[in-house]
Amino acid sequence: MPFRPLRLLTAMSLLAATFTSVGLAAQQPSTSSDSSTLHVTTQLVVLDVVVTDKKGNLVDRKLTKDDFVIKDNGVEQRIRHFETPDEHRMPAADKPIVNSAADLRKIGDAPVTVLVLDELNSRFEDMSYSRQMLVKYLQRQPAVLPQPTVLLVATNSRFSQLHDYTQDRDALIQIVKKHMPEFPYKANQRGGPAAVERMAQVLAALQQICEASTGTPGRKNLIWVGTGFPTANLVGLDDQTTATLEAAIRRVTSRLLAARITMYSINPAPGSSATVDVESPDDLNVTDEYGSDPFGSGGISFSSLAPSTGGTAFTGRNDIDNIIGEGINKGRDYYTLSYTPSVLVDAKTDYRTVHIVMKDPDLRAVTRSGYYANSAPDLNPLMDKTMDAKQARANLQLDLSSALTSTISYNGLEIHATKDGDGTYSIAVSEQGIAWSDPTAEGNQSTEDTVAAGWYDGKGKLLGHVARELTASRVNGGVTFKLPVTVPSNARRVRFVVRDARNGKMGTDDIVLK
Repeated sequence: MPFRPLRLLTAMSLLAATFTSVGLAAQQPSTSSDSSTLHVTTQLVVLDVVVTDKKGNLVDRKLTKDDFVIKDNGVEQRIRHFETPDEHRMPAADKPIVNSAADLRKIGDAPVTVLVLDELNSRFEDMSYSRQMLVKYLQRQPAVLPQPTVLLVATNSRFSQLHDYTQDRDALIQIVKKHMPEFPYKANQRGGPAAVERMAQVLAALQQICEASTGTPGRKNLIWVGTGFPTANLVGLDDQTTATLEAAIRRVTSRLLAARITMYSINPAPGSSATVDVESPDDLNVTDEYGSDPFGSGGISFSSLAPSTGGTAFTGRNDIDNIIGEGINKGRDYYTLSYTPSVLVDAKTDYRTVHIVMKDPDLRAVTRSGYYANSAPDLNPLMDKTMDAKQARANLQLDLSSALTSTISYNGLEIHATKDGDGTYSIAVSEQGIAWSDPTAEGNQSTEDTVAAGWYDGKGKLLGHVARELTASRVNGGVTFKLPVTVPSNARRVRFVVRDARNGKMGTDDIVLK
């Protein structure tokens, strides 16, 4: 199929593709054979729960599942699986375990931190202060960070990775101090297409975080420092446009929950935000409808995302360093509970509320506010039979373009690229994360994947790309693809992307050229 880089998409097509892509990915259950990943489906609901006292302080005493009562739409549920905070600890080590996203497989279900600097929607001076506070927070931490941390940035032009997952505190401090931010000119354009584009960029960034971290089974604590997308005022809009906006935000929320992402948003400049004015629902086209939900009460705001995932939206505070620490600390000590709803889920009954009552009245349980009954964490639009072939291919192109044109590391598949001597690259993919075909009579299995490569100059400009649909047989637990790549002399980096055709998981690897 034709493959075009994401930078060629217009603002409106990006917005529509983002919304449609999230919907496609949420509708079909995953066919992955990776049994270690906990999913949100109509069969199983997984909750990451933080327990505090009445003052909001973490409770350090050990609790059992008998201390918790889960209610789904008001009906008490039987807890099927229970994990204590001790089961989510980092492995003991004297030195850093994680130096990149590829190392996250070494830490089991231990939580990780995703730090995002939102320079797209926030004032220049507010983000300057936020960076100072981030450095101040990091300087108080041990040289080896207790949680692997990745640092991302959203700007006018892109969503990119400043530093891959690391436990090196000083490396993060150095990159924050050296970072040269863009002036947020889009944030100064109130309403209209610019505001719609900013909403699309933020939703696409959140989706990309979900897709990039599918190889990490534990909880991800997303600390978003910045204003976030403008508020969408639903009052006075026609029914179709209102339903379109609500469906879009619900889909992104479902993806965050399926990826076990708990969000803590920090607004460094509290106050009113710009409002998205949508002139036509065609600009935000979606293909299905949802019922009532927490986002349909007159407006859709970025701050509503955090509490819906079990996190907190912070405003009106200037001690940003302390807020960052609060979010990360709460994300370190959590229980995991799962249950199967005792009442069969009606596909038309979308949002189901979740409430946890502690047997001890002095304790409080914080978790997601609910879930969408007809959502599942499938990442493969081609497997969704409700979409026509054109829509499915467009969503697949968006997924591949985002991975190829980004600097963010994807770990859904573990891949390693090496250069052969004949202008061909070998891309080895380990078996973890691959959805294998059924065994043949001889016991052979295979995988179908999209394998892509893009090469960049020293300034990060995309010079060219190639993509192939390839099939390979399972050998020694994995597969190896061969991809011819003609790289010009001025190329300084080559990025490889492999995407499993069955479950949609992706992995990336970058080779730096001399």
